[in-house]
Amino acid sequence: MKKILVAVDGSEHAYKALKKAREIGEKYNSDIIILYVISSLRHSHPYVLDQAFEGKINKILLEQGKKILEESLRVCEGYPGKVTSFLKCGDPAREIVEKAKKEKVDLIVMGSRGLNIISRAMLGSVSNKVLNQGDISVLVVK
Repeated sequence: MKKILVAVDGSEHAYKALKKAREIGEKYNSDIIILYVISSLRHSHPYVLDQAFEGKINKILLEQGKKILEESLRVCEGYPGKVTSFLKCGDPAREIVEKAKKEKVDLIVMGSRGLNIISRAMLGSVSNKVLNQGDISVLVVK
C-alpha cells in the first residue's frame, strides 16, 4: 500500500479517519494525501443567484478549507512518510474519486459523517457515493 488518500471536512469523523490513515500508513510505509473539497455553491445550493454574495461565501469557504488542511497537517506532524495536502472545489464525491485515480492511490479513508447535514440529506452521503465508485478500496471510519 503505497498511497493513502484521506478526505477531510473538519468533522470529528474526518479527524478520526486521518488518525486511522496515519496508523495504517505507518504500518505500510505509505504516502498520505490529504484532500479537502469545497462544495461549490452552484452544486450544493443552486438557488444562490447573487454573484457578489456567492463570491463572498466562496472566499469564506476557501479560508475555512485552508484552516482545516493546516489542522490536518498538524495531526500528521512527525509522520515518517510523505504527506501532501490539496484543496479542490466541486462535487466532493467526484473530486475525491478523481484525485484518488489521478494519484493512483491504493486506499481512500474518510469519515462516516460530515458537517453538512442538509446537503447529506438532499444529495446523499459523500462516503456512500465514494464507496460506490468501485475501483479503489475505501475505508469508512466511525
